[in-house]
Amino acid sequence: MIRPASPDPAGVALRHPDERDHETLVRVVDEWFAGRRVRHLLSRAWFRHAASTSWLAEDPTSRPIGFLVGQRSQDREGESVIHLLAVQPGHRRRGVGRMMVERFVEQARPAAARPGSSVGPRVTAVAWPDDPIALAFFRSVGFVHEAGPGSQPLYGVPAWPDYEGPGEDRVVLVRRSGSV
Repeated sequence: MIRPASPDPAGVALRHPDERDHETLVRVVDEWFAGRRVRHLLSRAWFRHAASTSWLAEDPTSRPIGFLVGQRSQDREGESVIHLLAVQPGHRRRGVGRMMVERFVEQARPAAARPGSSVGPRVTAVAWPDDPIALAFFRSVGFVHEAGPGSQPLYGVPAWPDYEGPGEDRVVLVRRSGSV
C-alpha cells in the first residue's frame, strides 16, 4: 500500500546531478549502503548520460544527502529503471527517498503515455534479498516483488538467484501503471 505523498522534507532541494557530483558521491556511497561495496555501480557514465533522469537531494547547506540514478529504458517501451538509490543514514525516514522516487515517477509518466504506446507505465528497481530496509522502503512507495519462472524464495522474498552474476541474487521490484 502506498502511503500518501508527504510534503517535501524541510530544506531539502532536488536537482539533476552532473559530472562534478560523481567524486563526492563515490566517496560516500559504500558508507550509505552500510559498507556493502557498491561504488562500482556509480560510474561517471551515469552522470554524463543519465543526469536528466536522475536526482540529487541536498540539505540547506547544499551537501548531498541522497541520490537516485535512473533512466528510461531504451528497449522496453514505457519502462523506466531505478539503477541505484541511496539516502545518507542520518536523513532516512524523513521523506527524502520518497521525494526522489516520486519525482522520478513523474518524469516516467510522459514517456509511458506516448501515443500508440502498447505498454502502461512501469518503473523497475532491483535490491538485494537480504536488505530488508531497502525492500521495506520500496514497498512503502508502491513497488511490489516480481516473481516468475526462475525466481525462488530467498530470505523470505521472491528473488532471482545469480541475477547479476554468480552469487549476486536480486529481488526485482515493480511499480505499475496503477501506482504510477
